[in-house]
Amino acid sequence: MTSSEDNPLSFSIGYTEGVSALPRAHEDVLARVAAVVAAAHPLPEPVLLILTDDAYIQQLNATYRGVDRPTDVLSFDLSDAGDGTAMAGGGEVYVDLDRAAEQAAEQGVPVLEELARLLVHGLLHLAGFEHQTETALHAMEEQTERLLEAAGCLGGDSTS
Repeated sequence: MTSSEDNPLSFSIGYTEGVSALPRAHEDVLARVAAVVAAAHPLPEPVLLILTDDAYIQQLNATYRGVDRPTDVLSFDLSDAGDGTAMAGGGEVYVDLDRAAEQAAEQGVPVLEELARLLVHGLLHLAGFEHQTETALHAMEEQTERLLEAAGCLGGDSTS
């Protein structure tokens, strides 16, 4: 799926086994969000959003971060092996639908808005953003809000 004619980011959505697909309209919103982020920040291409559950993301988190618990979002830049050698390219963002639903309920926002927020967060990591300090976290959160607003995903405009 191509997210926008203005910005031809190669963006697609996949699902891990046992995870139900989102409605097409929700996928279209997420593609629009990815296009907005790509227009503002360089991203590796292609980008694959993989929607998953607690069990799968916990495995990834344990394997790649050494943290044996679920998390809401993980990003992998496949164009950098971490040792200076180039890889095949692209990026993957894994979003845990279980965490997204729980966090949306806690915040009183539609699930789609929380999914969009997590996607932006993951894409910003692919664009080089980190949040090791409070200042960096604040900057990343401000950037997230700006991009969500630009994509039209704030204020309950999205359906749950």
